[in-house]
Parts: sequence; C-alpha cells; structure tokens
Amino acid sequence: MKKIFLNFSLCLVLISCSISHNVPASQQPNNTVKPNIINAFVDQNGSFYPDQWKTSYGGPPKNSKKNEYSLKKRSIELGIEQQLQEFQKANLKRVSSQVSPKKRVFIMIHGFNAPYAETTVIYDQIIAQLNANSSTDEMIKFYWDGLYSNSLFGGMKNWFPAASFSQTAGDLGLRGILNTIQGKDIYIISHSRGASVVLSALKSPPFKESFVEETKEAHDIDLNATAPLKENGNRITAIMLAPAVGKIDFQEQTAVKDSMAFMRFSPQLKKMHITINNTDNMLKKVVGFLSKKLTPTNLGYNDDLYKELNIQYDFLEKTDFSGMKSHEFKRYIKNPKFKGILKEYKLNK
Repeated sequence: MKKIFLNFSLCLVLISCSISHNVPASQQPNNTVKPNIINAFVDQNGSFYPDQWKTSYGGPPKNSKKNEYSLKKRSIELGIEQQLQEFQKANLKRVSSQVSPKKRVFIMIHGFNAPYAETTVIYDQIIAQLNANSSTDEMIKFYWDGLYSNSLFGGMKNWFPAASFSQTAGDLGLRGILNTIQGKDIYIISHSRGASVVLSALKSPPFKESFVEETKEAHDIDLNATAPLKENGNRITAIMLAPAVGKIDFQEQTAVKDSMAFMRFSPQLKKMHITINNTDNMLKKVVGFLSKKLTPTNLGYNDDLYKELNIQYDFLEKTDFSGMKSHEFKRYIKNPKFKGILKEYKLNK
C-alpha cells in the first residue's frame, strides 16, 4: 500500500509540475552565419522564432504551464498573427535560397532536456568531424523546445510534454525546412527524442487525441491539417543516436477505429541508421513503474524492435554501442563507433 501511495504521489508531482521552456538567447535566433551555417529555432508548436521575438511577443513565464505560452498564442492575443505568418514564410524562403546552390545538407537535432548553449557546442563538435566543404555543403543547426531542468524529477516531468513537442517540432518545423529543399543529399543527425522530430517530419505522427484538441483550443493550430512532406527528389539519410522512440512512432491510424498499421515513408528516405545500447539506462527508463507510463523509447535500447521493423522497412541499419553507460549526446558523438558510422556514408574527415 505504501508503494502504491508513493507511486501515485510521484505521478501527481510529475503531472502537476510546471515546465521550463527551451527558448533562444538571441533576439534573432533564426539566422545565417557565413559561409554555410543556418540556425533554425522553433517553439513548442514548430513556429520559427521571429526577429526581436522577446520584445514583440514576450517570453514564457518562468515555471509556466504547458499551454500557457507559444508564439501563435501570443500573436493572436497581441493582434499580430499575420506578422508571425509572414515571418514563417520569409524565413523558409531564406533557407531555400541559402541551400539552393549546395549539394549536401546536414541537419543536427538534439533531444529533450537539452539547453541551447550546451547543444550548440555539441553541434560544432559534430561539424568538426565532417568532411564538409563550405561552398558545397550547408549545415543546419535545428533547435526545438525539448524543455530543460537540472534535476532528475524535473527531467522526468519534462518528458511528458517534451514527447509531444518533439512531434510538433517535426510536423510543422523541420518538415517546413525539408519542403524548401530540392534534389539534395540530406543527412540528419539526431539524438534521443530528436529521432521523433525526424520521424514526425517525414510522416505526420500518431498524435494523442487529447494533445490535438489541446493544441487547437489553446493555440489555434490544427494538427490534423498540416502540409505533408513534398516529393522534392531529395535523398535522405537519418542517423539516429540513442533514438528515444518506440513502435508507435512508426505507426498510423487506419480507416478502422483503433487499428494501427506501419507507416509508409517517402521514397526520399534512403537510410535510417540507428544505434543500439543496452547499457543506456535512460532508454531503459529505470524509474520502475514509470517505464510503462512514459512514451516508449526501446528502439535505441535493444534490437528486438529493430528486428520487427526490419521486416517492414528495407532502409534500416544499426550499430551497437552497448557497453557505453551513458545517454549523453556528447558521449555518443565522441564514441569511435560514431566515426565509423560517418565513415560508412563517406562523411568523415
């Protein structure tokens, strides 16, 4: 009885706790850094932060509730919705223009509970390992609202909303970028829940019905009416480090109620290379009873799901990182096996 009470109490704490948004430090977060870097920063709904965003829209309250803040919500409250829409279009047009003359595009995507400054350092470390040419290759540093906390319980309670925010970041943010790119070799390197951002960009994710309703009511965004991925003749390779996703992330609702089927992805997706690490306890979700409550993350933990998915898809590859007792992004990219993955696709220096 005592254990049940403690478990119930912890659930209440996690659900009722407020959240801390991962927001830009810069007043011009969506920008281009010469010669070949694009910074892309979206809010919890996948909207790109406009110039002078904090001055115009205000920042989220500290320790705010999940639906208390978004750029779209604030634009409606302030009567500047059209201004926000115009920036979204202009920003994607800028990305398209910057990428147009390049042959390859590299996109880096962090996971949940990843603050901006720390993530930027890791992105630069990835770029340093690539055989990139500034005249033919474009680097896109993609930032999304995976929330952040310095405490264990803070990270745990962040997981619930961050899991949904990863889907909107992909469905509305990353897909918008992919739809501006044509005929390129695209390499997406993600970590942890960043895998959900990638999958959601490639195909609309299985949103929870309650989340769809909340997003429509609180932010006036219809997640059932998002534009699909365009068939732009790109060749996409997704490298997923410690992918914190499960079987549900590869499924979609069929015409039959409560019936799910495996997604059919765009032929632009050529390879999806994942890591397996049975010593990554974050993917194992070692918090006991919560392992059944949290969104599945087993793809990166053991190869059982990989084997099942491999029957459905011919683009899957894997590298075993077992033995590395860490979930940290920086540890994954410093592992010699990551260099091996880059070498396999002729991306290493």
